[in-house]
Amino acid sequence: MTEESVSYKRLVADPSGSGPDPSERWVQLARTARDSAAELGRLHRLLDEHWRAGRNRDQVDELLHRLTHRLDEAQDACTAIAALLANRSHELAQARELVLQVTDEARLVRLVVTPEGEVVRLSGSGPMPLAVRAVAQRLTAQIAGALAEAAAAQRRVTEEMAVLSPPAPWSAG
Repeated sequence: MTEESVSYKRLVADPSGSGPDPSERWVQLARTARDSAAELGRLHRLLDEHWRAGRNRDQVDELLHRLTHRLDEAQDACTAIAALLANRSHELAQARELVLQVTDEARLVRLVVTPEGEVVRLSGSGPMPLAVRAVAQRLTAQIAGALAEAAAAQRRVTEEMAVLSPPAPWSAG
């Protein structure tokens, strides 16, 4: 789905829960960063036993400290991205569920939903009575509301990811 808009056709065709959850990969990456930082910290603490104090050891000590800090920052960023994506998936699933309920309601009164999300009478059914037209308009408005919520969820995740702090440039010193 694009960040700009969410169409009826695309929302209905994108069943939530099918395929891997995009947020789960970020959760796994956060765990990997956390575990790597912990292992690096453990190795860093062992440095005293294997390397006498001196200029080179101090440089390696500083390098390991900075690398551990970078891994901690990566974990934080990955955790934030995972949360954003999980929230978006939840909001899109809610919008999809509402759209599917409205589509079912439309079918019950012999109306159809166009690929654009408009509820109309079957073609060739003659003029639409006023009460049926009112139902079609109400259902179309509900679909439009769900699509607006889905688009807002897309926009929010894009905006919030844009303000995440990028990692500082790395220099080996």
